[in-house]
Amino acid sequence: MKYSGLRIPIFHSLYARLTIWVMLTVLAVFVIITLVVTLISSSAVLKGSAENAKSRMEIANQHINSVLGAVEVAVANTIPEVEHSLSDPDKIYDVVRRLLELNPHIIGSAVAFEPYYYPSKGEQFSPYAYRAIDDSVLTKQLGSNDYEYHKMDWYLIPKLQKKNCWSEPYFDYGGGEQMMTTYSYPLYDASGKMYAVITADVSLKWLSELLKESDADFNRRALHNKMADVEDLDNKLDKDTTFLYNYAYTYIIGKGGTYIAHPNSERILKDTYFTFAFNYPDSVDAQIGYEMIEGKSGIQSVNRDGTKFYINYAPIERTGWSMATVIPAHLIFARSEKFAIIIIGVMLLALILLFAVCRRILRRITRPLTHFAQSADEVARGNLNASLPQIKTHDEMKRLHDSFSLMQASLAEQMEELKHVNEQKGRIEGELKVASDIQKSMLPKIFPPFPERDDIDIFATLTPAKKVGGDLYDFFIRDNKLFFCIGDVSGKGVPASLVMAVCRSLFRIISFHISEVNQIVDQINEAMTDQNDSNMFVTLFVGALDLQTGHLEYCNAGHDAPLIIDCKEKQFSVLPCEPHLPVGVMPGWEFKKQSIDIPAGTMIFLFTDGLTEAEDEDHQLFDESRIHEVVRQSFGETELMPQSLIKCMDDAVHAFVGDAEQSDDLTMLAIKRPA
Repeated sequence: MKYSGLRIPIFHSLYARLTIWVMLTVLAVFVIITLVVTLISSSAVLKGSAENAKSRMEIANQHINSVLGAVEVAVANTIPEVEHSLSDPDKIYDVVRRLLELNPHIIGSAVAFEPYYYPSKGEQFSPYAYRAIDDSVLTKQLGSNDYEYHKMDWYLIPKLQKKNCWSEPYFDYGGGEQMMTTYSYPLYDASGKMYAVITADVSLKWLSELLKESDADFNRRALHNKMADVEDLDNKLDKDTTFLYNYAYTYIIGKGGTYIAHPNSERILKDTYFTFAFNYPDSVDAQIGYEMIEGKSGIQSVNRDGTKFYINYAPIERTGWSMATVIPAHLIFARSEKFAIIIIGVMLLALILLFAVCRRILRRITRPLTHFAQSADEVARGNLNASLPQIKTHDEMKRLHDSFSLMQASLAEQMEELKHVNEQKGRIEGELKVASDIQKSMLPKIFPPFPERDDIDIFATLTPAKKVGGDLYDFFIRDNKLFFCIGDVSGKGVPASLVMAVCRSLFRIISFHISEVNQIVDQINEAMTDQNDSNMFVTLFVGALDLQTGHLEYCNAGHDAPLIIDCKEKQFSVLPCEPHLPVGVMPGWEFKKQSIDIPAGTMIFLFTDGLTEAEDEDHQLFDESRIHEVVRQSFGETELMPQSLIKCMDDAVHAFVGDAEQSDDLTMLAIKRPA
């Protein structure tokens, strides 16, 4: 690996990432604090606004009830005078005049008698007093053919309900000639029969002025005194078509939802609340209207054309009317929004200052890490004595310095040990190379081994799993017989190679003097079991093939059974083998000889378990079924030969295992009697 020593980009440096993480954490905390403060302040502001609206409505309600209550008391106090004047109906004009003179809120009063109550006065007799433009009190007879009062609500409703009541606001044509509400009180004689209704008319002009003054005061405070006086409301309403979306206002509706008071005078007595509410079918406006006419109170939020409003409403119990205050959300939260902006500004300044401080401190703290990295580069290049930065603090940096220094010393020591180990490893590998060469030299490796003979064809391969292996094969010709063997030593590596060398030597020595294959195996077994402290054993197959007759005598000591391949008929079978223990397991074991005739054109294929137990990357085995399939595929137009069979088998194994590492030696031996 090449160490370039290039500078790290600033945004990839540790101090920069630490600074960013610290700032992100602080920013997250600041955002949470801002959100919490904003939510708390908004909730408090909303609650305060609701309380303020409720207080304003209570004050207005008290004022209205005070005025209306005074009117009711004045009417009640006038009833005895009416009763006292019944004998002289003309005196009743003085009674109603006096009622107006004593009560400035009353603009008109009448005592409307039942039809023909005074026959001399005709069908309709209703002495009526009213205020003129100059505030003087005048009287007149109210009933006429053009003004049949006994058909009007202010007369009929108390008569039918038999109780005093306030009428729905109306414009009195022919009477007060202005918008008013009438308090009606039915009068009864001693027999309980109603004879007249005494009324008191109250102008609603003062009611609109009262609400305008209250709204102007709220808007002035909400807008920081930008609205100077009550008249500004009228000016705004005339000049600003979006007034109802930008300012707070109050309105009153009657029992049926008709507007009694509203900042837009064109709606009074002409529109109902529901005429407006049904323009917003998806909002709660209609629900608010129903609750208001039912005399309920509450607070609701609504959205109208993208603007959010809060509506506080409560009943005026004396009349059955309902009052509502509508406040745009931006007026309620104007101050809290400014407060939030100030908080955000302060926090941004704090973040900038904190960033500068953190960057400076963290850069100073992490500067030694740069020096440590440079020292590590030097160590990586082989300079184990590279200088380290001076650390005066007693913290993690000091511990890192001490650990780095200890690492340098340990690396120097390990390098010396590694050098010594490599020297030893080199010697061992050299010795293993020599051992491997010696092992290979012990086995037949020149093919064809008997070029002068045309009655035998042999080919063999041995592929050790390590430098040296434990598989063996051997063959030679004596007395016109081919003596051959194949074996697999338990274990691998150097120990197995030593046992393999011993076993191969024993086979050569014993088979040079003994022709019976079972006796050869017996003597190898006795020699291998003598002082076998390592408990190593060998699976061994020994055969003697008469090259003239093709008679094969063989003895199998726990080895895989060979295949007998008829190259002419393109058939094969497994050589029958009696079960025996491997050599080296038990002394005195009696191995038995078997025999079979090998016709010309037949091949014997022997192999070790490195073939059947070869594994691919999924640990699947190259088992006997695949061996048989390769043999079938090896039959071609030309006659099958030992070398071509082993090559086909070797190619198939390598294709099967792929890159999987093998753990066992692989040996194959093929012997054929030519036709």
